[in-house]
Amino acid sequence: MKSALHPTGLVVLVPCHNCAEFISECLDSILKQDFGNWRLLVADDASTDNTCGIAERYADPRITVRRGMPRAHLMGNLLAGLRELAPAPAEVVAVVDGDDHLLPDAFSHVMEAHAKGYDLVYTDMRIDGSKDSLGAQMMDGVPPRKQLWCISHLRTFKGYLLGSLTDDMFRDEDGHFFRAAGDLSLYLPMAEAAGPDKTLFLPEKLYRYRVHEHCNFKHRRTEQLDNNALIRSRPPLAPQTTHFDFNETIKNPDKLELRALGEEVRSRYPHPYTVRLDHVVDPQQAESWRAYHNLWIAEGVYLNCIVEGT
Repeated sequence: MKSALHPTGLVVLVPCHNCAEFISECLDSILKQDFGNWRLLVADDASTDNTCGIAERYADPRITVRRGMPRAHLMGNLLAGLRELAPAPAEVVAVVDGDDHLLPDAFSHVMEAHAKGYDLVYTDMRIDGSKDSLGAQMMDGVPPRKQLWCISHLRTFKGYLLGSLTDDMFRDEDGHFFRAAGDLSLYLPMAEAAGPDKTLFLPEKLYRYRVHEHCNFKHRRTEQLDNNALIRSRPPLAPQTTHFDFNETIKNPDKLELRALGEEVRSRYPHPYTVRLDHVVDPQQAESWRAYHNLWIAEGVYLNCIVEGT
């Protein structure tokens, strides 16, 4: 049983600005990972130091360096990098900031979780100068935007989730890309689109978050707090219904037995896999079924409509 969303590879985005002091440690930590099927883009945001020069010394064909000009700041640079990588729907995307680095076995842990059917997977992290972290599993039954922020590094997601997001989600009310708190503008909508059953927190500390004088929370704290409030105030996304682990085709189900049908289908697939049931309907019956289609009929089981002959 192999899901249509079984991971086909790993793409790594390393966004950075003036990270010459740290970029080697970051890239070395990636090269030392026990999972090697990846391609990587160093997305430089108009650095004025030698960040790009250092990164370009790595003679690894999996590594590409992008010199971004002019300065795009946090979300402008991140989105430009994601668009250049153009991940396939089942490719896993990992974001590793250029001033941070990975701890051993990070990639193998997240890829194992993605292979089990999870689509948004994040780990715990070590924060310089702190014994604690903010990482935690998201709470069931509480909208992501109403929860205490818990989506810690290392953050990874299936490429298809980018299709649920629009450019305006990453901009402030003046139309500028977020320079601070932009992580919320990416991962809160993504958690909504993926849904709670497809989102997983790994409690292992597999990422080192470096605290230094140029961190956003030290230089743009007010902007960070304002953006946090704005992002949380925006309308939530509905769970996505374009990509599923498995598809089945059905004909002539009984309307009164749809819930039982959904539970029977659910029983045949392990959690958290999702299933789309394509109900092939005679054109003359399509109207009578309109109230039953495009709905979840069991946990992770979605009833779709295909009108016969169209």
